[in-house]
Amino acid sequence: MHVLFVSACEKRAIKKTRAVLDSFALRTGEKAWATPITTEGLHEVRLALKRVATRQTAVACYRNEGRQRMKLLWIVGSRNAFGPDGHFPAGYRLAKNTTPIAEWLRVASLLAQAAGWGHDIGKASTLFQAKLRAATPSKDAVRHEWVSMRVLQLMRAGKNWDDAWQSLRGTKILQDNRLENGLHSAADTLDYLLVTHHRLLGPIKAMTEPDESNHFSGEIIDLAPQGALSEKPFETIPALLARIEQKTADKSAAYWRGISVYTRAALIMADHVISARPYGKPPEDGMFANTKAGNLDQPLNWHLNEVAHAAGDFAYRIGNLRLPSLSEQSLEAICQPVTKAAYQWQDRAADALAAFRRDSDLPVLALNMAGTGSGKTRMNARAACVLSQGRVRFAVALNLRALTLQTGDAYREQLAIGPDELACIIGDRITTKLHQQSRLATPDDADENEAETEFDVTPGEFDVPAWLEEFAAGKPNFNTILGAPILISTIDFLIAAGMPHKQGHHVAALLRLLDSDLVLDEVDGYDPKPLVAVLRLVQMAALFGRNVICSTATLAEPVANALYEAYYSGARMRAALEGSEPAFACALFDDTRLIPDIVRFNASFAFADLYRKRIERQRQKTPTMAERLAFLQTVTERSPSCWQESVATAAERLHAAHGWTHKASGKRVSFGLVRMANIIPAIATARFLAERLPNSRIACYHSQDFLIQRFLKEQTLDRLLRRHNGNTAIEADLEIRDLLAASPYDETIFIVVATPVEEIGRDHDFDWAVIEPSSTRSIVQTAGRVNRHRHDKVTEPNIAIMQYNHRWARNEKVVFCKPGYESGDSPYNTKDLSVLLDWQNLRAIDAGLMFDGHRFAQFDNDAIDRMLNKPLDRQFDLNQATPWWIGQALYEAYPLRDKERQDEFYLDEDGKFRLIDFSGSVERRDLVHQEPSKNTWLTCDTDSLFEHCHSHGIATKMGMKVTVPALKDNSVLIYDSSFGFFVDNE
Repeated sequence: MHVLFVSACEKRAIKKTRAVLDSFALRTGEKAWATPITTEGLHEVRLALKRVATRQTAVACYRNEGRQRMKLLWIVGSRNAFGPDGHFPAGYRLAKNTTPIAEWLRVASLLAQAAGWGHDIGKASTLFQAKLRAATPSKDAVRHEWVSMRVLQLMRAGKNWDDAWQSLRGTKILQDNRLENGLHSAADTLDYLLVTHHRLLGPIKAMTEPDESNHFSGEIIDLAPQGALSEKPFETIPALLARIEQKTADKSAAYWRGISVYTRAALIMADHVISARPYGKPPEDGMFANTKAGNLDQPLNWHLNEVAHAAGDFAYRIGNLRLPSLSEQSLEAICQPVTKAAYQWQDRAADALAAFRRDSDLPVLALNMAGTGSGKTRMNARAACVLSQGRVRFAVALNLRALTLQTGDAYREQLAIGPDELACIIGDRITTKLHQQSRLATPDDADENEAETEFDVTPGEFDVPAWLEEFAAGKPNFNTILGAPILISTIDFLIAAGMPHKQGHHVAALLRLLDSDLVLDEVDGYDPKPLVAVLRLVQMAALFGRNVICSTATLAEPVANALYEAYYSGARMRAALEGSEPAFACALFDDTRLIPDIVRFNASFAFADLYRKRIERQRQKTPTMAERLAFLQTVTERSPSCWQESVATAAERLHAAHGWTHKASGKRVSFGLVRMANIIPAIATARFLAERLPNSRIACYHSQDFLIQRFLKEQTLDRLLRRHNGNTAIEADLEIRDLLAASPYDETIFIVVATPVEEIGRDHDFDWAVIEPSSTRSIVQTAGRVNRHRHDKVTEPNIAIMQYNHRWARNEKVVFCKPGYESGDSPYNTKDLSVLLDWQNLRAIDAGLMFDGHRFAQFDNDAIDRMLNKPLDRQFDLNQATPWWIGQALYEAYPLRDKERQDEFYLDEDGKFRLIDFSGSVERRDLVHQEPSKNTWLTCDTDSLFEHCHSHGIATKMGMKVTVPALKDNSVLIYDSSFGFFVDNE
């Protein structure tokens, strides 16, 4: 391509950008350059310019598109130097900003300012001032936020400063919070902001109505002020409330809840920023807000004044946040039409979304229900680009760290997104380093808030507005997280946008979501409890008017309905802020030939009917030629040994039907998957198969293994089982050749016994699979790892579904659980898959298993419905009499990850297992070692694992680490040197 660069830089930036552009292009004028260049070369130019960019930098790049026009591809630096289409101005004139400020945003700014004036009034107490001067830290009998709220409540009721404090000496009056009915006015919302700017209301664990237990211990205390504060807060707060009340007559609870999200974020930011500012030399006497390095720091009056002004300013800026968007060059790469017939559904979906967007600017809840292996990842990005209105920014949230890195690779390689527009967030630096090594080796508090979680982020240089710089101080990844046009993240980071008790982390995630559409991959992969946390994120995105794109091939009806309810709840809050009716659209599309459904919300809109009808039409369009067929593997006796024998029988039958000839050896091979629900049975089954099938090679893949060992297994499986080019990689693999050459058998069965880590996060293509059922979804997702890339049409079953699962074989009563949806309160009336599935009408194993009237799917759906019913009402019903959402218990009861205790061990180079604890580590001699099994595959001895750690630059303490459930008094940690670790509690 031929490109033109035009510079509008000023001052020192002129010299720096000229040096960069001169090294890539020829000057055609004083401020212009032109050159032919490749796409990769253009990425390099943009990166080089960004590395030297300052606030005086402004460089535009245009591509010559023949006689028609010069097309703007990107701008580095200030966009204000160019027009919307990249035109360079002929002149300038001073003009006033005539863009009207939304009324709700004015209210948010005023309310945040009022909260800033009052947020730390409670620090005037003698107790808090003594605490600041104490030599050792102590726990508050009553939190200063609570005192701030109660003092201002009493002063609003007519009491003066001294009388208000005198009243609070009575424990009953101190306990009264007056928020039991939720937020219905400016005063209610102000009280909520004051009392929650460090923590939400209690309780923390018990699911009872919000109360004072998180702020007040209930002790009788002598509460009195150290002195009088300036009159400024007590003059300003009533005046601000009066102005707000004039603007907000008859506003609904949805309005005040929506306002509170913006204002609370602004208050937390302001308190954080101002508390971190150096004050200078403080006076020796008086009341103070905080300390630094053990010394009294900011006078309380000064702190209140500064936070008030900063909070009001931040609320306005948050409401108008605009961050860097994707370049036209990258937008073109993402939106280019597909070339393969199998992916043409993406063009149909994108065209329909584009047609809708030309006629409407409504935000959209989009459900991408395409099947496994159909290119959903690319389509999600394309949908985000098409639905964006001029400025393309989106965040992709995934449930697995490894999948986050894989998706990042896909965006870079398949969509040609450069590192200056893409960032990846995970939480594990060792995972990142090992992944990067595999890419090389295999071508293809001063503010009193709790410490914030640190996330590991792939390197990148991104700019954010100057007003955010103080908040970003001490957060090395903040600019990358916020500034990257495309963010690919483990959902653990973004989820905090819907978790207000996470304070600073909540604000950072909220800022990202404010100016970014949201893509949720495999949204049905969450159990009901963590799904509630994901739905809170959807609610926040809808409040901010963002598009939300959810993708999965197995979207159960209760999950689809829950997504809609969460989005509708956020849209209602948005509409309340804007003084309008909820306005959004729902889009449903898939990889069939059906035209996408895009329906605008109205008073008679019934999402459940829309979804159900879509599924019915989708099933009618499903191809008749099957890629995955199944048979029922019977289990004749209720015992683990009989169950394992049935697995072996199924494996032999499947190998006989789907084995193929390895050209180099002339021997017959197949690569199969045995899906197990849990680790202990998986290891036991792997050992059984290794003994039972002498012509097999067995690997066991799960999470309780040395980190380096798991990485090596994944690396090998990724190389062998990405079979877009058929069996080429397997045929060329030297290890496979050596194993076959050494085998005395004419046939070899390669089997991976795996837990659900395989069915969720790996892009593998097996010849066949044996499935232990946990839910209908587990069957469909595991089946998606069979014939995934080759898409061969089959006439013989390539999947065996066990008649019963392993829990049944162990005589347990509740069997479809952990994972699964069955519970003791709502048991399924049969555990037999011959009854749970309608085998006479089972055409093929695909998403239809969840929708074609099978009893198993109905039981799963009913269980999900029951588990979601109460939290959906408490979190998303804006008319709830009890404001559950202002208490921490609601968020603790439905977290993204369960807080189960875990133990971490590592093997040192002296061969000693050491338990990692707070003091460092301690040797554990009570581990039980199991001897190596026969016929193992993908297993290294410990000496080889140490060598791999060294070669990959990973400390052995990290590479040889394994994480297991916390050991109990009667627990024994067993190390199976062939198949990994497990904890025996018997």
